[in-house]
Amino acid sequence: MLADILRSGFTIARQRPGLILVDLSWKLLWTAFTAILIFTAVLWMTADLRAIAWNDTGVNTTNGLIAAAVLRDFWLAKKAQGILAMLLVLLAAAAIWISLEALFRRRLVRDISISTLQDASPAPVSTYPLKVFLASGVFRAAMLFFIAVLMLEVSLAGARTIAIVTFVSFAFLLSVLDTLIRADAVELLGTDLIRVAGLLGILMSFESMVSASFVILLLAGFVNVTGAPDVLAMIAAAGLGALLWSVLHSYLLLVRFSAIAIMRRNVIEV
Repeated sequence: MLADILRSGFTIARQRPGLILVDLSWKLLWTAFTAILIFTAVLWMTADLRAIAWNDTGVNTTNGLIAAAVLRDFWLAKKAQGILAMLLVLLAAAAIWISLEALFRRRLVRDISISTLQDASPAPVSTYPLKVFLASGVFRAAMLFFIAVLMLEVSLAGARTIAIVTFVSFAFLLSVLDTLIRADAVELLGTDLIRVAGLLGILMSFESMVSASFVILLLAGFVNVTGAPDVLAMIAAAGLGALLWSVLHSYLLLVRFSAIAIMRRNVIEV
């Protein structure tokens, strides 16, 4: 039965390629906004540094030592402002991520769910409110941050394996809850929890294996670079790989919500 649901989920996802572009668009927007935030923070931090007069000594080694000394003194003088700027950029980037994800994922989930459930009898009524997606995104991010900090302390105490297993298990549980809440299918927790967990476990395991393979290939490539052209080539390869992985993630996300919608339709019809 789970194989049939997965097969149907993949079929539905292949029929809606436009939704993959919808999911990619907000990630590109977030990347642009984050780049602007970082650029603004750097300009703010280096406003005084740009006013420093620079005298070229004509010796590259001496120029490098002088630049390193200036940067060290500048960081010591602006350390508090630098930390504040980094925290503000991180908080702003996180807020933009959660907001854009909620806005665009709402459309993705709503479109895929309604198209799958439209033949159900009685037809379910749900508006998939934006506030639910925002609340679930904030809750998931806060809980992941909390458990990450907690497990970091556990890892530093020597129980590294326990910390990793606990974090992965907790992240998987949050993914199950977040998926069902956003798909308006919380009733599946009581009626079909095993198959929901199996479905998400299969999809997330496959995505994790692809991610791990991608990271290993990148690390192997960067270790073997021999010059600036190789570094540029690896950076380009990393960017292309990140784009391809993002497409895969969006596609598997479509499969996930399509399969959940099918399971919810089965419960409604029964």
